[in-house]
Amino acid sequence: MVHALWQQFPTINRKLNDLTQYLATTVHSGNAEIDQQVTGLLTSGGKLLRPGLFYMFAQLGPVQDAKRQRAAAAAIELLHVATLIHDDVLDDAELRHGQPTLQVRHGNKTAIYTGDFLFTSYFDEILKATDSHAEIQSANDIMRFILAGELNQLALNFDPQPTVTDYLTEIEGKTARLFGFAMKFGVAISKGTSSEAKVAQQIGIALGMAYQIRDDILDYVANPSTATKPVRHDLREGVFTLPLILASQNEPDWFAQRLQDQQHLSDDAIQTITQRVIDSNGPKRAEQLAQQYTEKARSLIATLPEPLATQLTALVSQLLVRHA
Repeated sequence: MVHALWQQFPTINRKLNDLTQYLATTVHSGNAEIDQQVTGLLTSGGKLLRPGLFYMFAQLGPVQDAKRQRAAAAAIELLHVATLIHDDVLDDAELRHGQPTLQVRHGNKTAIYTGDFLFTSYFDEILKATDSHAEIQSANDIMRFILAGELNQLALNFDPQPTVTDYLTEIEGKTARLFGFAMKFGVAISKGTSSEAKVAQQIGIALGMAYQIRDDILDYVANPSTATKPVRHDLREGVFTLPLILASQNEPDWFAQRLQDQQHLSDDAIQTITQRVIDSNGPKRAEQLAQQYTEKARSLIATLPEPLATQLTALVSQLLVRHA
């Protein structure tokens, strides 16, 4: 069952339902138990945002090859899930989509190798989707961007004085670029124009930036008892996101003192820092920047043909209201 977000777009919803069934057949590592769990991750009712956005932009071009589009959409989701598996190892996460994570069940080594295996599955699907060298190179480039973004995050972990520039560079690599790739690839696979592909990528990056910033805001303002994902997790892991960075600009010494060499922040320390971030309007100031990216995306969306412009405007309005 595809997420309810897509029910307002019957054509996309149908394609995502078909994609979900296809994804259930794509993982063949030779380990039946691992394959079953990975298939569960691929088909467990996530939003399928990236393949959904791919399909929306694949409507633009004159070539509508259903099999190639499905392979491309599958590749995008396989890449996304592979990075989630690796993230869960790095974050020592216990749950993903409400289920015990791969490393909890099988250990870090198995989880890492499984993520690596999905990277190869990603390229298998890319090769089914296209025989264009330029498009294959683009698929390789996005994987490099994502991994560079993750490496940048690791390098910045527990940095007591992170900058806004560092943060924006990191989230563009690890999150926004994949949104941009998904949309641009949709245009490319359907043989749309180069100008359409460029605008699609720009919209995707702006949308991805706003999406990640708002997700990071939630880590500070969400109610832990009602949130749909763990909160205060970034701070505990030494990932200092935009709300904290902006708050620390007002009181750099206060934050630097409490974040310096704090590899294991206590619950009390996390609560104290979180409250200071909120009191210093870190989340509100971060929301202002998220809104700037949202407006950039909306202005570019307005240049698209109908019905895509109206469809995407409706989706963005829902997507960027992140509930605590």
